[in-house]
Amino acid sequence: MKALYFAKIDYIKTRTQLRVLLVITAVVMVIMRMSNDMTGQAGFMYGVFLAIVFSTTPFGNCTRKDAGFQQLLPATTLQRVMGRFAYGLSMLFIGIGIGLVAAASYSMLTGQREMIPLSLCLIIFAVGLILITVQYIFFYLVGESKGAQFLSLVRMVPGMCFFFVSMKLMGEIQKDPSGAVKIIEMIGGNLDSIGWGSAVLAVLVMAGGILVCTRATMKKDY
Repeated sequence: MKALYFAKIDYIKTRTQLRVLLVITAVVMVIMRMSNDMTGQAGFMYGVFLAIVFSTTPFGNCTRKDAGFQQLLPATTLQRVMGRFAYGLSMLFIGIGIGLVAAASYSMLTGQREMIPLSLCLIIFAVGLILITVQYIFFYLVGESKGAQFLSLVRMVPGMCFFFVSMKLMGEIQKDPSGAVKIIEMIGGNLDSIGWGSAVLAVLVMAGGILVCTRATMKKDY
């Protein structure tokens, strides 16, 4: 599929960020070991936060020359846009992987078992994918070549909101665990359904975002 070739181009242009992610992951694990306030779930959230932030890097590296070169390649606008979204989706999976490794490392280093339920992973995946889609729509609407002007703001604000809101929620749960248990009991067996439903909704939002970005790009190209 030609879209995957465009995702590969984005990886080639941003390959140094993968090394940065590994370094940041190592630093976070050290902090988790030294800090009593850090938990496995916090490490998981931080991995997704990194994915949201780093998923927009290709827009900052895009120049008019690069955009013109990609337009000359034998592919449609839809395939180019799908390649960019495939890159963002893969970064989200990498972030989730980093988060799971961080949570597992926390359990091994502290001896405290802290499981990350599948339903929570699905909900966090959905939130992350929707935020990435919103960021991509913004960049395509303002123009890829202009992305660097807005990159520092747009790439940080959604990720920071995600991280601090999730930390706030976990803090409230830790303050009142009995209340959290009551909420979970009210949800009951629907938690898995909520997780899978959120993931499906996020994929549909991404599909809609691809169409919006494709139309926006076609108008700019022609």
